[in-house]
Amino acid sequence: MPGSDWLPTREQDLADLCQKWKRGLSDAANVAAFGWNQAEVTAVLGAVDGFLTARTAYEENDSSKNRLKKDEAKDAAKSAMRDFANTSLRFNKRMSNEDRAFYGVRSTDRTHTADTEPQTFPEAEPDTSVIRQVTIRFWDSATKKRGKPHGVHGAEIRWALLDHAPALVNELLKSDFDTASPFTLKFDETDRGRRLYFCLRWESNTNLKGPYGEIYSAVIP
Repeated sequence: MPGSDWLPTREQDLADLCQKWKRGLSDAANVAAFGWNQAEVTAVLGAVDGFLTARTAYEENDSSKNRLKKDEAKDAAKSAMRDFANTSLRFNKRMSNEDRAFYGVRSTDRTHTADTEPQTFPEAEPDTSVIRQVTIRFWDSATKKRGKPHGVHGAEIRWALLDHAPALVNELLKSDFDTASPFTLKFDETDRGRRLYFCLRWESNTNLKGPYGEIYSAVIP
C-alpha cells in the first residue's frame, strides 16, 4: 500500500486541497475522461464537502461540539480521499502525473526502492511556549540531526490526553503524520492543564514502519 499521508498535515492546506478536489470531481468531463465510478465520486465528494461545511461552522462558532464535528468530518474526508486516490488516481493509466498532482497525489515512482523498514526512531521534545498548543520537534535517534533518515517519508505521531502514564503505545489512540519537524497540536481552552502523551516512529517511502521511540509527555499550557 502506498504511503497514506501524502495529504497535508496543516488543516488550512487540507481545506484548500479539498476545494480543488471538489472542483475536479464535480466536473462531469473529468469523470468521463478518467473513467471514474460515479458512485465513488459522489461518496468522496460528500465526505469532502462535509469537512468543509463542518470547518466553516467551527470557524463561526468555535465550541467544543463544533470542533468535535469538524475533526470527525476531517478524518472521514481524509479516509475517503486516501481510498479514492489508491483506487482511482494513483495507478489510473488515463491520468498523467500532472493530472494526479492537481489532487495532491505524488507522481508514480518507477525507480526501484529497497523495501527496508526504518531501523531508527525519532527522538522528540515538546515546546509549550504558546498557549493552547504543543509543538513537537523531532530528529533521528542515530544522527541526532533534524532531518529524516534516507528512504523515510515522515513520522507518525501517536498521542492522547490521559490521566495516567500509558503502559503501551496502543493506549495512544490518536494518530497524525508529519513529513518534517516540527508538528503542532492545538487544543481547546478546556484542555489546558491536561497532560499530553505522545511518541513517534518513522515511516518509509514504501509505507514500512519503524520502531516507536519513547513515550513523552507535556502539560497543555
